Amino acid sequence: MNLLSSLLLLVPAVLPAPAARAVVAVAPESVEEQLAAGRKLLDAGRLADALARFEAAAQQDGSLRTRQWILRTWIAQARVNDALDEIDRIAKTEKGPPVDYLYGMAFAQKAKGYIAEGAPGGIISMAFVDAIEYLQKATAADPVLYADAFAPLAESAWYGGQLDVARTAAEKVTRLRPKDGDAWHMLGRVAFSQYTAAQPDETRAAEAEAAWTAAREAFTKALECFAASDSGAAPAKGAEASMQLGWLHVWKQQGDEAAKRFGAALAVDPSAADYAGLQRSLSPEQYVFALEEAARRYEALHGKETQGDAALLWWLGYARYAAKQYEGAEAAFTRAVAKAPEFVNSWYYVALSRYFRQDYDGAIAGLRTHWGLSRDDATASIRSNQAENVRILEYMVGLKAAKAANLDAAFLTELLTAVTPDDARQWNNLGLFLRDEGDARSRRRREMSPEERQEIQDLYERSYRAYGKALELSPDDPNYLNDIAVVLDYNLDRDHQRARAWYVRAAELAEKELARKDLDRDTRALREIALRDARNNLKRLEDKLERRRKEQEAREAKEQAKEGAGSTPH
Repeated sequence: MNLLSSLLLLVPAVLPAPAARAVVAVAPESVEEQLAAGRKLLDAGRLADALARFEAAAQQDGSLRTRQWILRTWIAQARVNDALDEIDRIAKTEKGPPVDYLYGMAFAQKAKGYIAEGAPGGIISMAFVDAIEYLQKATAADPVLYADAFAPLAESAWYGGQLDVARTAAEKVTRLRPKDGDAWHMLGRVAFSQYTAAQPDETRAAEAEAAWTAAREAFTKALECFAASDSGAAPAKGAEASMQLGWLHVWKQQGDEAAKRFGAALAVDPSAADYAGLQRSLSPEQYVFALEEAARRYEALHGKETQGDAALLWWLGYARYAAKQYEGAEAAFTRAVAKAPEFVNSWYYVALSRYFRQDYDGAIAGLRTHWGLSRDDATASIRSNQAENVRILEYMVGLKAAKAANLDAAFLTELLTAVTPDDARQWNNLGLFLRDEGDARSRRRREMSPEERQEIQDLYERSYRAYGKALELSPDDPNYLNDIAVVLDYNLDRDHQRARAWYVRAAELAEKELARKDLDRDTRALREIALRDARNNLKRLEDKLERRRKEQEAREAKEQAKEGAGSTPH
């Protein structure tokens, strides 16, 4: 101990210190103060802090007036089953508003959980009925103490179809919490339901109009509250309120105003919309406007480089396409697929958008891209409007065939074989275009590299397979028999006996059909060609084989002569 400490010990205790501070005793908080503080924390969503307060109050007073708030917090924490077990135990000896309040809050939460789980409607309905019954009794007994029960009462009654009960409760919540966007949104939903219930009945026109006005005012107020909120969930909630306003205007056939509201909502979360439902509810022009407004707002908020608007851009492309705004449709689809490659069917609509602008080469390029990325998706897309799309493809086949653009014609026909695989005519046409391309290349190139020769060979092989598929589907068609024999005999120059048998069969079948009196003019013309060509090709083949036989005999004789000359002695 130092000297100063020793001297201080000698100072009499009765002497006041010159600068002494008074010590103030802090009294422990009362049960009422703990409960009041806990309820504020509960309302603020700070559940762990609220529970601590309520448990502290229960240590001083373990009666139901404190224990009810512990169970209320459990319900908010999603410990509904634990809470119900405890409430059931309490209800064996206790009755009155606290028990009603707890049962009502628990059943309301239970019902919402059932909805999320996809439970059967009967179970959900029973939970809401129980919630309404208990919450009505609790709020009637003490509307101040159980003020937080009005919101679940409004929601339960809305789900349960008791709209008058829901409306009264929702209006009570907005009076208690005038800056709560959720409260105003709930009131809007209830009033909207009242409007849709009354609107079909002409005798309730005034009631319906009042409900519509109340819904519009409530949703508008909700928008204002969410806009002023700094909560992270506020933008999405505001978008939902805007969407509800849009549907309100749809019901009034106010499409232009609805489109504005939908556009504002979609800009916040473009992935969460029922685009098809919106399209059915608006005119094509209004739908385009809504999506263009959403795209503009989204880009202003997030910039051009984000991927979150890919779905919005796809639907914008589709909206423009439906409105016959083909150039704009192509622009939107190409941006969508650039941001989200999984939207591969964008290329189908790009191709159609080009086709309807008479950009046929561009249309074919779009189809090639789609086919290259996913043959299955390309096929499914064409089948989605098969009759019209087959007509379009066949029209472009005709254009390309007329210009001897055989590869384009073959590609388009290959699409047709994928869409209508049982159509022998398409397979035969595919074989024709591939063979014609091989022939054209053979004529153009007197001297060819090995690679070029292989490309021509590949074209003939593909042609042979396509003709083979046509013959498989229609084995007694004389034109198909002649065509496949030509590729085998003339282009591939192999298996000549099979080719010869096909020529013979083609001529026989054509002659037999031409003997019929009921043959239509177009078919007769085809069979006349088949008969003529099969006979001519058969003669040419036989002449070729005979010539080659003689050439082979001459070579063999020459070889024998050489061998004989080599063995003669000098």
